[in-house]
Amino acid sequence: INAEYMGASDFGMGDSQVDEITLEAARKQKIHNLKLKTACLENEEYIQELHVSDWSENQKAKLAAAHEKAAELLSAVEIGTKWNLTQAYDLPKLMRVCGLEMGQRELYKPEDKPQFMDIIGLKKTLQELKQNKNKTRIVSFTAVIDSAIAKTEKIEEELRRSQLDATQLAQVPVVTLKQVEDIMNVTNVQTALSNTEDQIKVILNQIEKVTEIQNVALSDGEMQVAEEQMYTKVQLLERLVELIKMKFGITKTVKDENSPFARVHETQKKCTQETTQMKDAKKRLKQRCETDLKHIHDAIQKADLEDAEAMKRFATQKDKSERFLQDNLEKQDECWRKIQDLERQLQKLGTERFEEIKRRIEENDREEKRKVEYQQFLEVVSQHKKLLELTVYNCDVALRCIGLTEEFVAECCSAIKARHDKTNAELEDLTLDVHKEYLEFFRMLYLALGNLIYKKEKKMENLDRNIRTSHIQLEFCIETFDANAKKHSDEKKQLYMIRAQTEEELAMLKEKQAQAGEDFKDSEAALIAAGIEFVHPADEQTEEQLNRRSKMVEYRAHLTKQEEVKIAAEREEIKRAKQLKESRSPTRSLIGGSPYGSPTSTPVRQPIGGISP
Repeated sequence: INAEYMGASDFGMGDSQVDEITLEAARKQKIHNLKLKTACLENEEYIQELHVSDWSENQKAKLAAAHEKAAELLSAVEIGTKWNLTQAYDLPKLMRVCGLEMGQRELYKPEDKPQFMDIIGLKKTLQELKQNKNKTRIVSFTAVIDSAIAKTEKIEEELRRSQLDATQLAQVPVVTLKQVEDIMNVTNVQTALSNTEDQIKVILNQIEKVTEIQNVALSDGEMQVAEEQMYTKVQLLERLVELIKMKFGITKTVKDENSPFARVHETQKKCTQETTQMKDAKKRLKQRCETDLKHIHDAIQKADLEDAEAMKRFATQKDKSERFLQDNLEKQDECWRKIQDLERQLQKLGTERFEEIKRRIEENDREEKRKVEYQQFLEVVSQHKKLLELTVYNCDVALRCIGLTEEFVAECCSAIKARHDKTNAELEDLTLDVHKEYLEFFRMLYLALGNLIYKKEKKMENLDRNIRTSHIQLEFCIETFDANAKKHSDEKKQLYMIRAQTEEELAMLKEKQAQAGEDFKDSEAALIAAGIEFVHPADEQTEEQLNRRSKMVEYRAHLTKQEEVKIAAEREEIKRAKQLKESRSPTRSLIGGSPYGSPTSTPVRQPIGGISP
């Protein structure tokens, strides 16, 4: 294509040196034309002089020779007259005559080089994106990138055959490709959570082992070991809750990384606006060029018609002139036969010939100038037409390139939106699973803490009863100065120390349970919003404590029933003992003093009448 339009590069040269050379050549050409016309006219003057000669025969011979020479000179004038170096038609005249609006500055030229290095850079960026390890995760970008590379290569191929500057076009998909790269670099939530999931599995295994040891200790009556294992279980559950919170943080981080791509439609809208502006500009340029081309085609057709008419008119005039000259020669021959009678007529005819030759030379000048103007018109039109056609071609190439760019930008934006939506959906499902997992571990932790709190509260009740019992025993010992008072006092102090320690542990456990409940509120709200039905661990704990208390009441009632049987038996034995004592009391009264009597005792004085007191 460039080779086809190489001739247009010399059109409209404005170099001063070239103008001077052209003017000098035109001046020399003008002198040459004047010499030819002067020679021809001098010969015609000479012919006129011969017409008035008295030497008719010699004059006729010389006239014949002069006629031959005149024919040659006339032929030389017609053949040798040139006006092609005179500037008779230029671009401003063409634009004025044809009503053109496109100047050369607005048109593409064959020597213009296409600027597509930015497109090559764009292709390189796409090839680098193709090497990204995350291009096939969740939503694959492989097909999109391959399509974009193919379109970019097609754009480059089109640009190589044009004179377009693709710098602005190459900037359109830069932001989109940056977002493609960024979304491919978003953290994979499964990979980010893998370490946390492994730690959760390890802790769950540890909880199972601790629960097993705790159950064995409870069945063997090792309460201290069972309590230690329960504290260990609480610590593991607290660590489990912390890991769940870490999972929330990781998912939130991934969600924050993914959130900026929700506005990908804005990027696509901006790119579409830019490409629309470029397409509109190229369409307007193409429309203006096509309008000028239509005007030029009309001008060419009109010039062709005028040229044909002028050539026909000139040929007619020339034929007429030839016939006139031939007729003139014939008349001169006739005049030579009648030279004596027609000398004046011959002179007149010579004068007419001179005028005709002069007119014909002038007519020939005008015709040559017209031909030159017509040829220059054709050259100017051809060159400008080629520039306009080249500009139309470049506009078509630009429109195709812009269309391809729009296509792969739209594909990239669609892929970004698909990955963004898929990631959000996956994050929502994963977050709901984490909330469910948090509910399970929170339930285990809350129930374990509730179990410990219940046992510690019961232990506090037992300690309070033991402290009251020790206090009563201490008061009894103090009342009788019993040596066991020190023992009961130490026991009371020891019980107070144990009670203070137990109370501190109970407060710590209640604080942990309240904090765990407070931390669970967000997950509770999320599960309720998701429509997940569950029983709150606090309600489960309340029901479990009621069941435990009912069972303890039944145990206590059973023990109390056995105690009542023993008490009844003891009361019966006491009653029998009292009856036995009452049956022995009259004998002791008769003997007096001691129930067994004493030889050393003083006889009791009996009252009057022998009645004992």
